Amino acid sequence: MVGTFRLRAEDLAARGDAVALASRGAAVTYAELAARAAAVGAALAGAGVRPGDRVALLSSGRAHDEPVALAGVLTSGAVAVPLDATAPPARLGRIARARGCRALVLDAGAAGLADGIDAELGGGLPRVALDAEGRALRGAARPDAGGDGSASANGSASANGGTSGDGAVGAQDVACILHTSGSTGEPKPVPITWAGLDAFTAFCIDLVGLTPADRVLRVAELVFDLAWFDHLATFRAGATLATMARRDLASGRALRDAVSALAPTVIYSVPSMFMKLVAALPAPAAGAPAPAFALSPPVRAILFAGEVFPPRELAALAARAPGAALYNLYGPTETNVCTFHRVDRAALDGTSEVPIGVACPYAACALLALDALDAEDESGQVIEGPGTGELVVSGPTTMGGGPYRTRDRVERKADGLFYFRGRIDRMVKIRGYRVEPGEVEAALASHPAVRQAAVIAVEDARLGKTLRGFVALAADADDRSLRLYLAERLPPYMVPETIVAMDELPRTSTEKIDYRALRNTCSPAGTGSSQ
Repeated sequence: MVGTFRLRAEDLAARGDAVALASRGAAVTYAELAARAAAVGAALAGAGVRPGDRVALLSSGRAHDEPVALAGVLTSGAVAVPLDATAPPARLGRIARARGCRALVLDAGAAGLADGIDAELGGGLPRVALDAEGRALRGAARPDAGGDGSASANGSASANGGTSGDGAVGAQDVACILHTSGSTGEPKPVPITWAGLDAFTAFCIDLVGLTPADRVLRVAELVFDLAWFDHLATFRAGATLATMARRDLASGRALRDAVSALAPTVIYSVPSMFMKLVAALPAPAAGAPAPAFALSPPVRAILFAGEVFPPRELAALAARAPGAALYNLYGPTETNVCTFHRVDRAALDGTSEVPIGVACPYAACALLALDALDAEDESGQVIEGPGTGELVVSGPTTMGGGPYRTRDRVERKADGLFYFRGRIDRMVKIRGYRVEPGEVEAALASHPAVRQAAVIAVEDARLGKTLRGFVALAADADDRSLRLYLAERLPPYMVPETIVAMDELPRTSTEKIDYRALRNTCSPAGTGSSQ
């Protein structure tokens, strides 16, 4: 393929009757995918969407509508802005306004959420509605209240450049805009460029040897950068995307049954998903030579990212997937994957940590000395050879090309491999999603009964890392009412499991919130838990 990879309708159509999408109930060929994507593009053009404009995507069921919607937006030259169907509509409306979205592509089940988005915007976005198989429904047209179809007269994108706050990247170079939790109290936009997707997908296809014979399990939400491997690497290689509905992730048993029915050969997800899957597999019979339910064959490659995989749980997964190559991928959303490591099965003893590996071929990774972290520029001392510091990344997959300071503490050992050593700031991972406690604190502090608010991460033996909130109140409010308030403003993974009321939040000698003291209240032994 000459030039930078882009998703093109003619390339999809050229694969003809090869299966592009498969679920437990239906299959869509590449020719059908191209035709349905073209119908989405035509509907967007009819609503006044031009190349470079931003288009929001919303799917409540995660059926074939979502990959068709994505293909339709990208092949039309527009910029995809995926929205989280589990988040409250007010939050989604703020994202649509901030990004200047000019239309919304959705499945029929998301109509209620879309109405809430329109209410937040004070007017309706043009809608393109799809059925579960990705066929455009009749009546998809510009609503009367939509004005010029833009979510924001000041924020709409143009063909010449991105909306303010998206980074200095021309809109024609951007494929999509993802959003992470932001320390300012609002979601942080992260533009993903075609140049970055070209480098990333080419690397992944080569890493696992992805071919048209593969079936890639679609696991991650489209708002999560893991999902861009599922879709774009799969389509670029001509493989089949085995689509799994959101309800299939609801429990370990549902997940197990979906994996069994879809028979994927490649799975890329967060460790917590694999842990849930392994826990749901039936135990082998006494004296049996192999697990009663193994993930391979047919699974031949397992990739994981987004959070640390506990060594004992990784060893358990390896035992249930004896034929699968295991890869640990690392990188924040702003860099996509920037390091990788093929796991040595012989070294999986259930206690030893697994490295995040070495830099990807397209990524330049350096360690910045910890005593230079307060510098206002990027000129701090770079560690050569073994040492521990902040990982700094540059390259085509990195926002703005880099250098991007990850705020992750990383060690390079004498073997030349990188090892993750935790965060320098307060950001945490909850079920693989990045969460800035400051954003949750800002939402909690906006409640009229709250005088002060603080949020920390704690370890939970059953759920993994979770959030706990602390408040000093100016009026009556209880845990339930505060959590319901947050549920109207934040996605579920950002709502604390518990909110504790205190007379006053503990303070340090400099009158800052004493997070160490709050963590100590969460542990009977007084040892707290790390963030």
